[in-house]
Amino acid sequence: MILGRVGRALVVSELVERLRDRWVLIITALFVLLASGISLYGRSAADAQSTVTAPSIVTLSTFLVPLVALVLGHDAIVGERERNTLGLLLSLPVRRGEVLLAKYIGRALALCLAVGVGLGVAAMVLEPGHRAALLALIPPTLLLGAAFLSIGTAISALTRHRATAASLVVVLWFLLVFFYDLGILAALVATDGALSQDTVAWLVTLNPAGLYRTGMLVSLVGTEALSQMGLAVALPSTALKAALWAAWIIGPLLVGAAALHRRQAVTG
Repeated sequence: MILGRVGRALVVSELVERLRDRWVLIITALFVLLASGISLYGRSAADAQSTVTAPSIVTLSTFLVPLVALVLGHDAIVGERERNTLGLLLSLPVRRGEVLLAKYIGRALALCLAVGVGLGVAAMVLEPGHRAALLALIPPTLLLGAAFLSIGTAISALTRHRATAASLVVVLWFLLVFFYDLGILAALVATDGALSQDTVAWLVTLNPAGLYRTGMLVSLVGTEALSQMGLAVALPSTALKAALWAAWIIGPLLVGAAALHRRQAVTG
């Protein structure tokens, strides 16, 4: 869907509002401080700065970025509905799906700035020869944030109250970031290890947080190191990983657009 003139104006308006949001500024500052702290600690490893710092920042990003993205997206539509401004917004010469997409893009740009600044500052703390490994984390981390922001935006379109949306995104964060892997571990225990490594690997990569972690693991240590650790599994190809990321980013937006169109058709 190509944004028209009104849609592009909504993107700019949404970005400006998010950049003025104290919560976004606080989260950005927190991410900068935590990532920089990890980098400063990694400098003590001398020649292994990047190999010490990058895995730690991957772990930090796996927990923090999805939460930030979900919270950032949870009130995109339901917030307008509670302020009674959604009807006015949809009365503009713009399609309903375009409104949702503009809201998403504006918030995604704000998230990109937060992640880019956080990881960029952390990379600058390292010595020049070790910065490339940390800067290489930015694109996949942005994909992680984009996927969870899409989920949060869809939840915002599906709910009627901001408190409900906030509760749902927190629960979903716990489910996907914490309990999903525990569920796979429980399945392994319940089946007495009958699940193959390939099956477990596929289950992990179906979760955007797991897809990010496995991708970063391969990027940081390589497939040969995984084989030496006894993890000789068939991980998804680059094309399949791209398809999975596209599904997690586009799919929830389509669900949200359909929900927004249906709800407005009923109330209209």
